[in-house]
Amino acid sequence: MSARVVDRLVLGMWQANCFIVGDRESGRAVVVDPGQDGADPVIARLDALGLTCEAVLLTHGHLDHLWSAPQVAERLDLPVLLHPDDRWLWDDPAAGIGASLANLEAQFGLRWEPPTERLEDIKDGQVLGVADLGLMVRHTPGHTPGSCVFLADDGEAIMVAGDLLFAGSVGRTDFPRGSMAQQNDSLRRVVLPLADETVVHPGHGPDTTVGTERATNPFLRAL
Repeated sequence: MSARVVDRLVLGMWQANCFIVGDRESGRAVVVDPGQDGADPVIARLDALGLTCEAVLLTHGHLDHLWSAPQVAERLDLPVLLHPDDRWLWDDPAAGIGASLANLEAQFGLRWEPPTERLEDIKDGQVLGVADLGLMVRHTPGHTPGSCVFLADDGEAIMVAGDLLFAGSVGRTDFPRGSMAQQNDSLRRVVLPLADETVVHPGHGPDTTVGTERATNPFLRAL
C-alpha cells in the first residue's frame, strides 16, 4: 500500500485547488499551487498531517494558483519551482489577465512583492528530488506558456494537472499568451498516453481519471 498523501484545499474567490503531496512514512511533502489567502490554511494542514514541506510547486503562473506562494515560501523557508516560460507571470501576475499590479491592489488588496531569489526553474522530463516523491515534470503549454503537470506512480499513478485538464473540460486559452493549438498538442502528447487508471488532480473542480476523460471529455475525444 502506498504511503502517499494527496490532500486538497480549495482556496480563494476562484476556488482553486491547492494540493499537499507527501509521504506518511518519511513525513516529507510539497505544496502545489497555494492560491489566494492560502498561507495560513496550508501551513495549518501541513501541521495537522504531520508533514514537513520541502518546496512550493507551481503548475503555472496565474494568480489564482500562485497568490500565496511568496508567503508560504518565506514562512517555511522554501524554494518555489516554476517553469521559466511563466516567469513573466511571477514578475507581474496582473499580466495574465491583461490588467496592472495597481488594479490588483485596488481591487483585491494584493501587494505583490515576491521573493524572486527563491525561484527555481523546472523543465520537461525532470524528476524532482524534493520530498523523495519521484514527481516528474511534464511541460504542457497552452493555458499559459509555462504550464506543467506533475506525474507520480507509486502503486497509484497520479497527475497533478493544474489547468490543463478538468473533469469534463480543459483549461481556457483566451488569456494573454494562451494557445489552443499548444494545449491540444500537450493533451495529445502528455495525457493521452497515460494509463486509464491515472488519477487526475485538477486545478479546479473534482478529481477524475484519465480513462473517464478519454471516454467522456469532448475535448479529449476530439483528439
